[in-house]
Amino acid sequence: MHSDSNNAGSNLVFFLLGAAVGAAVALLYAPQEGESTRRMIGEKAGEVKNKAGEITGNMTQTVTQTAKDTWSTAADKVQELLNRGQQVADQVADKAMDTARTAVNSASGTAE
Repeated sequence: MHSDSNNAGSNLVFFLLGAAVGAAVALLYAPQEGESTRRMIGEKAGEVKNKAGEITGNMTQTVTQTAKDTWSTAADKVQELLNRGQQVADQVADKAMDTARTAVNSASGTAE
């Protein structure tokens, strides 16, 4: 599930970079003077840079939230396992105490 969202983000970044390269090539072949073409290329490069930064920011937020959720889930599972382990240990200790009491009572009853 997470790899699908990462894949989609990567594909979008590559698409935007391809569009920027295509636009730059189109501008280079367009019949305009050099200064105007360079200015347009600079503007388009700035737009692509901003869009890539936005996408990267969104992906970072998504990855961060996913990591927090995963960590929280893991911590909950560990706590649950510790609680179960403590319950089992308590049950075993109680059973051992009962067995020891029975053995002591049995031994004292036989000793009389």
